[in-house]
Amino acid sequence: MAYSTLSTPASAGLVTRFLSMASGLYRNWQLRREYRATVYALRALSARDLADIGLSRCAIPGVAREHVYGK
Repeated sequence: MAYSTLSTPASAGLVTRFLSMASGLYRNWQLRREYRATVYALRALSARDLADIGLSRCAIPGVAREHVYGK
């Protein structure tokens, strides 16, 4: 069975570990921004527009999460 981890080895320098952490934080910030933008865009649609694309207002967060995070 194969698996992978996202952590850096303990032998990596402090700067390398800090840059890795900063990169992860920045990526999470970008994903969160995209999620919020998707939610805001869908919430701006009228009920009729949402019905045309087969969505209800309560489904917006789930659709946005699936779009951005793939879950």
